[in-house]
Amino acid sequence: MYTSLFLDLDNTLLDFNKAEAYAVSRVLKNNGLPFDGKTVKLYSDINRSFWESFERGEIPKTAIYAGRFKKLLEALGRKGDPESLSAQYGAGLSEGYFKVDGADEILVYLKSRDYKLYATTNGLSSTQYKRIDGSGLKNYFDAVFVSEDAGHQKPEKGYFDYVISSIPEKDKSKMLIVGDSQSSDILGGINAQIDTCWFNPDGLAAKYPSKYEISALSELKKIL
Repeated sequence: MYTSLFLDLDNTLLDFNKAEAYAVSRVLKNNGLPFDGKTVKLYSDINRSFWESFERGEIPKTAIYAGRFKKLLEALGRKGDPESLSAQYGAGLSEGYFKVDGADEILVYLKSRDYKLYATTNGLSSTQYKRIDGSGLKNYFDAVFVSEDAGHQKPEKGYFDYVISSIPEKDKSKMLIVGDSQSSDILGGINAQIDTCWFNPDGLAAKYPSKYEISALSELKKIL
């Protein structure tokens, strides 16, 4: 029986796609750059490629923030200050409080069942804490673990070692990771030898095996 749930934030409980679109559209508009859907998608693809490279250990985290805007400017054939654009983006992203459908309902249910709930997320601590506070999700969690504080990121085993060292439960068989990312949540569970539940609302093909798979957060009620 599980006692401790490691819940991912972005695109599991908080709608990162909406937050990203909001933040990058504001940056583009405020800096005289095209802010249509095509450009927002271009940024999103570039951003994702940087984070995936980071999760694979190919680049340091510091290469992501200005690097993705430098690449975007190059793709658009425009001049600008990548550092400034990155700072503006971070400020906008911290205001991205959009929640995934059913997030509050499932958290209320899980709290009522006396599970220990831990937010486990990659990203900047300042941004993620602001988003958790602004979304109203903070009170559901027994603790929040951001990769920047941990000194490791998902899917590294060191990240989950850090989490486990900070919580009462020590038996991995009583832990469950719930998240949408194959490359961080599911691979992270494999690396840490913790059961995983893949949140897969888009019906994507699995790259790594997970013990459970759900397409809606409400389906966790069948498992927990």
